[in-house]
Amino acid sequence: MSISVEAKDLKWLRQRARRRGGNLSAVFAEATRLLRQREARERLLERFGEDATVSADEAEAIRAEWRG
Repeated sequence: MSISVEAKDLKWLRQRARRRGGNLSAVFAEATRLLRQREARERLLERFGEDATVSADEAEAIRAEWRG
């Protein structure tokens, strides 16, 4: 696999990896998890609205989706 990242972004990603005691793969995994969570929240708001209440089963299904 190969990705392209601007030099300034790569520098920042490497710094973040060092601060977190990990590596670039861990930083990309974290970013992927956060993006998945964001998309799941967006779908939740589209489906239920901002003032929604969900059942315990629905909440667990949402958590499972966030976890990937």
